[in-house]
Amino acid sequence: MRFALVFPFLLAAWTAPQQDIGWLKLDQAKAIAAHTNKLILVVVACDPRSGSAPCSGMAVERVFGEAAITKRQEEFHFVRVCEKKTAQLLKATKPPEAIILDADGDEIYRSGFSDAATLEQAMAAALQRASSREIHWASEVPVSAGGKSLLVVAFDDEKGESLKAFEDRTLVKFHDRIDFVRFAARKDSEAVRKWGVVQAPAFFLCDAGKESPEKNPLEKLTGKKTPAALKSAIQKALLRIDTTLKIETKK
Repeated sequence: MRFALVFPFLLAAWTAPQQDIGWLKLDQAKAIAAHTNKLILVVVACDPRSGSAPCSGMAVERVFGEAAITKRQEEFHFVRVCEKKTAQLLKATKPPEAIILDADGDEIYRSGFSDAATLEQAMAAALQRASSREIHWASEVPVSAGGKSLLVVAFDDEKGESLKAFEDRTLVKFHDRIDFVRFAARKDSEAVRKWGVVQAPAFFLCDAGKESPEKNPLEKLTGKKTPAALKSAIQKALLRIDTTLKIETKK
């Protein structure tokens, strides 16, 4: 109940125009980012080995009053770390360091910085890395997954509008682990019969290392899906693959 009262206040603070940077705690930023999907800029201001360094009055703090940084405050949630435990948890090296996380708390980019220009470059690089990305959809299931662990097989119409959801910025970090294959959703298609498609669009998430993936998909979705729904399915499928791999490795 307490969080329910505090969260609207925090969210309002970040959706309203601000003249100055508003610093959040890391857990607060993660909670808000789960709803906004913004990146989290964590500034490590202390020595991760000792925890020493003043948290105010540092010359580097003036960087956050520069126009190059304040103009991007609508694109990030800002966190300042001034204690050893959190700095070590983030595997910080030396201050000042910018560690940029996505809404899941996964690291996107990190860099030391000395002025507004170098920090702004790091912020721009992180935004670029986390931006939506076009996918090349193969026309047949690969014989070998090439080291990737997840196979996404999609059935859609000629325009493929439903496939655009996979290009969303929240799914980009999963692309390196996925082989994408697309078939036309035609009733007379052999692929439609083989995969048992009864409604399009349809998406099958499979273990790319298994033979005949159509016989045992990890996740199956039908109808147009939001990026959030696809993300949930991808995370579940990858978790099942990773769990199976760990079990097989122990044998």
